[in-house]
Amino acid sequence: MNEHESVRAMLPLAAAGLLGPGELRRVEEHARMCELCRTDLETWSAYAQGLRKLPQPSAPAGLMERTRARIIQQHAVAAGRRRQSWLLGALVAFGWMSSLAFWGVARALTGGVFTVMGVNWVNGVAWSLGSTVLAWTTAAAAAIMLGRSREMRRFL
Repeated sequence: MNEHESVRAMLPLAAAGLLGPGELRRVEEHARMCELCRTDLETWSAYAQGLRKLPQPSAPAGLMERTRARIIQQHAVAAGRRRQSWLLGALVAFGWMSSLAFWGVARALTGGVFTVMGVNWVNGVAWSLGSTVLAWTTAAAAAIMLGRSREMRRFL
């Protein structure tokens, strides 16, 4: 980038008064010799002066406090969701461990054979399928009950 292009890039900053003394002097010296940059500097200066004359918007009263309270509330909600996720994960792990433990106890007590309607329920595959169907049915019933509970709260 040559001198003209670098000074041209600094013209808006010079007009806004955001350059240091050395850079400002460099821009002014170049603008004295370059008609194009002088015209652009005058245009940018007019824009900067016009912007300074505009009224400055002010924030509504209490905006900071409301914003801060809302952020705190959203953090609390997010923390609650994280806790619920961890609790759900722990409950799932507990359910699987309980099922495996009960399967081991059932195999030990029945000698590995517990047949109902032609199905050996202490067989690993049958036990796994049966406990999965039972867990899904229980989860569906809980979801229906929670959904109805929320609907009831809306009407109250």
